[in-house]
Amino acid sequence: MWKNNPVSLKDQVYTQILNDIIEGVYKQSEILNEKPLIEKYGVSKSPVRDALIELCKEGVLHSHPRYGYEIVTISQKEVDDIIRFRLILEPECLRQAAGRIDSNDIRELKEFTNTYCRVEGKVSVWQHWENNKAFHLKLNSYCGNSYCCKTLENSMNILTRAYAQMQWDKWKTTYLNMDCENHMRIVDCLINGEIETAVNELISDIKGFRQMAGKYLVL
Repeated sequence: MWKNNPVSLKDQVYTQILNDIIEGVYKQSEILNEKPLIEKYGVSKSPVRDALIELCKEGVLHSHPRYGYEIVTISQKEVDDIIRFRLILEPECLRQAAGRIDSNDIRELKEFTNTYCRVEGKVSVWQHWENNKAFHLKLNSYCGNSYCCKTLENSMNILTRAYAQMQWDKWKTTYLNMDCENHMRIVDCLINGEIETAVNELISDIKGFRQMAGKYLVL
């Protein structure tokens, strides 16, 4: 089914399994086995096994020899720890970015923010999260520290899995306004050179999304 795709079979199987976990096709603590996956994706054993091993390395799955691969349940503590970590990492990265960012970067960030954060009408909670994630990753990219950027991306990906697995039905059926005025205020503060005000707006935004998510998630 994927023969003409330039991406390796292993990476395609990896992506499909991960997407199925995020989209609730597979549930928390469910056991995956190689044979059904081989049949489902129409590939040989090798790419399926390699994809499962990679997902185990990333903490998405846990291998039980001769039994299968269990989908790892992300605990409330892990979710809260990641949010606390973001409250440490992102403000400091923003301070670093403020010393590097130029007028072209600001213009790019403003255009990006208008695209992702000013959506007409209501969007699903899931789309709200995806747009919010995109803004935070974009903002963090200006710090110039690739390790911090990668670490934040990994953290946000774990939160994506956690939120989706815990309350996927509500994420797909609940809609709300895409109100991200905090994002625009952060950009405006950077334009005006008000760095600490921008940092405080960023902190407020991270905390605000945690409060909003709590309405839909059992954490």
